[in-house]
Amino acid sequence: MSPHITIDRAHQLSELIKQAISTSVLVANQNVQYQIEQEQVVLTGIVNSYYAKQLAQESVSRIQGVRQVHNRLTVTPGQMDQPTLSTN
Repeated sequence: MSPHITIDRAHQLSELIKQAISTSVLVANQNVQYQIEQEQVVLTGIVNSYYAKQLAQESVSRIQGVRQVHNRLTVTPGQMDQPTLSTN
């Protein structure tokens, strides 16, 4: 497989993850970052409920091409000041 195809696939996967997180009502306005390592996704950041944490994981795990999700989101009720979504 050529490196160009791998980069395109990683970019496509990143866009799908960004879309899944941003369209989830309970997760969209929270501080969620993600990193893609091959077909594994690591979620980090802060959400304000355990439900939002689980929802973020479920949203990402449903994406074709994601084999495993490592959910390292921290739950901190009432601590959301500025919502952000970023990738590392």
